[in-house]
Amino acid sequence: MATTSVYYPQVNFDFDNNPDPTVRRDVNIKNARRVLMPARMWGIPLAPPKYNDYGRCCVTGIQLTGLGPDAYNKPLIDPDTLSPLEDGRTLYSEFFADGASPGQAKAFVALSSVDSGYPLRSSYCPELLQLYWLFSQWKLQKEEENMNERSSFLWKRKKIKMIPQQIDTTEKPTPSIVKEFEPFFALALKYEGKGVGISQFMNTVTGEVDLTTITLDLREFRRQESANGLIDATPSEAR
Repeated sequence: MATTSVYYPQVNFDFDNNPDPTVRRDVNIKNARRVLMPARMWGIPLAPPKYNDYGRCCVTGIQLTGLGPDAYNKPLIDPDTLSPLEDGRTLYSEFFADGASPGQAKAFVALSSVDSGYPLRSSYCPELLQLYWLFSQWKLQKEEENMNERSSFLWKRKKIKMIPQQIDTTEKPTPSIVKEFEPFFALALKYEGKGVGISQFMNTVTGEVDLTTITLDLREFRRQESANGLIDATPSEAR
């Protein structure tokens, strides 16, 4: 009978065995963050990173360049089963391969606070990078669940529901009378905001603007002409 071997990162990390998958994942996230936190000078949490050189592990301080070319050619682990993924992805393809330049490698750098903070020059050894992969996937699962819960709350509590709107994209001919108004509309556009107001309303079914209103503010016209000296402000004498 064939057996499937399960790969566990060779680091000082104990996977939680709580039967509740949500609790188990939250505990694993907390413990993984603690293990992945870069070492600090003098052992003080807010002190500068102890190992912050290119080609070094930010936690253990070992030189990564001497591990050999296949050190990161390890299959990624499924965050739920802890078994190797069967899609062929490896630590190298996930964190070092440059998708924009096939065949080229890019440097993976750690962050000062694991998943936040500033980028370091140092990285993770293969075993810790495997744990970092699991940590990132557990976090992603949690964020997706939280998002789903918020959406469910909006629907149940706020009665909010997103309904896709079907838009009729069928091209419809423009009525001939509209073309007769084009000179007037062009004139209205010229003076929009100067006594002319234009409001256009889109039809949510057809996607076209099928209602337009144009307002002419005679008071604003008079004010502008008065300001420009085109109208004598003194009333004409009765004859």
